[in-house]
Amino acid sequence: MGIGNYTENDVKEASRVFTGWTLGNAEYMAVRAMKDSIWPYSRIAWHFEYNDADHDDGEKTFLGETGNFNGEEIVNIIVKQDATARFLCTRLFQFFAADEVDDEGEQVVQAMMATYFDSEYEIRSVLRTLFNSDYFKSDRARFARVKAPVETIVGAVRMAGSYTEPTLGVNRVASQAMVMGQYLLAPPTVEGWHEGLEWIDSGALVERVNFAASELGDVTKPRVRSIIDRLADEGEVLTPDGLVDRCLDLVGPIPVAEETRSALVEFAGLNGDLDLSTRVEGDELERRVGDVLRLIASTREYQLA
Repeated sequence: MGIGNYTENDVKEASRVFTGWTLGNAEYMAVRAMKDSIWPYSRIAWHFEYNDADHDDGEKTFLGETGNFNGEEIVNIIVKQDATARFLCTRLFQFFAADEVDDEGEQVVQAMMATYFDSEYEIRSVLRTLFNSDYFKSDRARFARVKAPVETIVGAVRMAGSYTEPTLGVNRVASQAMVMGQYLLAPPTVEGWHEGLEWIDSGALVERVNFAASELGDVTKPRVRSIIDRLADEGEVLTPDGLVDRCLDLVGPIPVAEETRSALVEFAGLNGDLDLSTRVEGDELERRVGDVLRLIASTREYQLA
C-alpha cells in the first residue's frame, strides 16, 4: 500500500489476523521418506499450515473495517484500497517502463489503476494495459531504467552462456548481487531496496562493470564464442567501426552516445582491421573481439534497460 496509507494500529490488527498461519515442519516430510532439500532437482519441504489453536479469533478493526477477520478477508480489504492500486501500478510501471514517472507516465499509471479495479485486481490485465500503451512502445521507455544488480548479473551470464541449467555452483553468482547492493531475499528494510540511480555508487558501479566485463570478455564462454563465430561467418574484414557496430548490435542492440561509440572505435582501432578468417580458438584475433565486448560492458549505456 505504501508508507502513509495505514497506521501502526492497522499493522497490529493485521498481525492478529495472521496468527496461526505458519509453515509445516520439514521433518514431517522427511519422515515420509520424501528426501526434501533446497536443491533445484528435488522437492522443497516447506508447506503452509494453519494452526487453529494459535489463531486470535477476536474482533479486529483494520483500515476502518471491523469484524472477526481471517487472513483471506484481510487480503480482500487491502486489494480494494486506492492506495494499493496506485502503489502496485506505480511499481510495475517503474519495473517495466521507467524509473521516473513523468506526466505522461502518470497517465499510464492512471489507466493501469482503472484496469486494476475493472478486472477485479487481475495483475495480468494491468500489465496488458501497460504493455499496450503508447508510452511503453515509445523511445521514452527505452533505456530509461538503471538495471538492478540481479538484472545485471542474469543478463551478463545469459549473454555469455555461463549457465544453461541449474547447478550447485550458481549460488556463487547469486552472491555477486550482494556486493552490488542487492542481497537476495534480504532487503535492508521492509520498504525494500532504493532503486534507479541509487543502485549506482562508486563501489557498486565498479562491481557491476567488473562482473559484466569478465563475463562478456571471456572468449571461452559458449555464447561469446557464438558471437565470434557469427562475425567470422560473415566473411568480412572488420574495420574498427564495423567491429564496434556489429558487437553493439549482437549484445543488444545497444544504442550508445556518439562520444561512447568514438571511444569504443578508438580502442578497437589500436590494432587495425580485424580478419577472423585465420583465427584459432582463443587466439589474439578472438581476444580482440572479447576485449571490445568487455569494454561495451563497461559503458554507461550497458547499465541501462
